[in-house]
Amino acid sequence: MIVTADHFQSSLAAVRALRAAGYLPWVAVASPGTYAERSRAAVGRTRVPDPESEPGAFVDALAEMAERLDALAVLPSSEDALVALAGRAGAFPESTRVGVPGRELVERATDKALVQQIASTVGLGTPESAVVTRADLDDDRLNLSFPAVVKPVRTHTPLDDGTLRYAAVRRVDSRAELRRAVDELPGARSIVEAYVSGPLLSVGGVAWNGELVCAVHQLAERVYPPEGGGCYVRTIAPDAALENGVARLVGRLEWSGPFHAQLIGTDARAALIDFNPRVYGSLALAVAAGHNIPAIWLACLLGRVPVVQPYRPGVRYRAEERDVRALWKALRNGSHAVFSLRDPAPTLTSAAKLSRRARMRLRLAGRA
Repeated sequence: MIVTADHFQSSLAAVRALRAAGYLPWVAVASPGTYAERSRAAVGRTRVPDPESEPGAFVDALAEMAERLDALAVLPSSEDALVALAGRAGAFPESTRVGVPGRELVERATDKALVQQIASTVGLGTPESAVVTRADLDDDRLNLSFPAVVKPVRTHTPLDDGTLRYAAVRRVDSRAELRRAVDELPGARSIVEAYVSGPLLSVGGVAWNGELVCAVHQLAERVYPPEGGGCYVRTIAPDAALENGVARLVGRLEWSGPFHAQLIGTDARAALIDFNPRVYGSLALAVAAGHNIPAIWLACLLGRVPVVQPYRPGVRYRAEERDVRALWKALRNGSHAVFSLRDPAPTLTSAAKLSRRARMRLRLAGRA
């Protein structure tokens, strides 16, 4: 089988999870240096065009790769690959299953404005938001409060020349910042949301034909960057009301495949801030907790009955690069018993204690 890989950890987690389930994943990469292509879990690697700048050539290369390898399936691990593959299943051999629903369903699931609208009708909370155009910002009657979050209607926006353009979520603290952000975003419309603070929750899993197959609930203990996802996360016990709301959302979307719903708040007061219809950054946490989401997805795609056992709460996940930055920010900005940038020498005592403990553990391990 073939997994499309990008520079994020989610594609690495997908490749490892599939290999652990007994499959032999090949990796299709558009640029060098990805986590997944360097993994021992990948049995092979092939360079393909970039799905953002050359979506048509990307699909053609994947189809040729699938035919050459007699691939069981093609699984996109990123939204740009998902969008590029939508409606192109006919380009692949009949024996290869493509893990992408129909084009209309992909367009619905990747439309953030539509997802928020549906979420508000199925019992999920949503932040106060508005879909605006550049002309709307010239209207003084537009009632906006700050800070706010501005985002594109689609993470990867199709352009007139057939390419895709990525844009990220941004926090803005004034109307001038909002105007600059909207001017830089692709597409005619942007979403402006009230900035909501609180615990970052998420529910990730697999849906098939609009039915929830599995779901893992998690809580972020640290987040970096502030408008980004969790960098230190743990699984928590499922909340029935929240899970039912997410199930109704994927049902209305008629989604088939992996998904990740991010919410801010607690329990019934949680507000949906994003919905990702793909494998996601903390996928490795779900796998470690007992839900092998890529393998469950593949089983559904192949028409098999997936085996889904209850997952384990209390399992933890760390995105190393972002968590180090989060900890460093906390060290700089917080109050600490020992550490101080203005008085750093006492920290050497803590370092010496940690060093002595590490040497003692090594000696004890050697004796054992």
